[in-house]
Amino acid sequence: MSDNNAQILLESVMKAAIDAARQLKEPAAAGDVFSQGEIMAYYDILDVIKEQAELAGIEFDDLELAEFDPDELLPEE
Repeated sequence: MSDNNAQILLESVMKAAIDAARQLKEPAAAGDVFSQGEIMAYYDILDVIKEQAELAGIEFDDLELAEFDPDELLPEE
């Protein structure tokens, strides 16, 4: 797989995970513990992806991915 194809795949997976996590925010905020657990799983994987991409020097062409902060998925205090 070429580097470009790998980046396209990574960006597609990230977009899907971000969208899925954002859909869980409302039920999680309403106290649904299963949704809260799912969001934490998405948070963990997206945080690792962002960290590893940065370490590998991968720059996302998609502005939404470049600016995405996994901390936005954490519950507000």
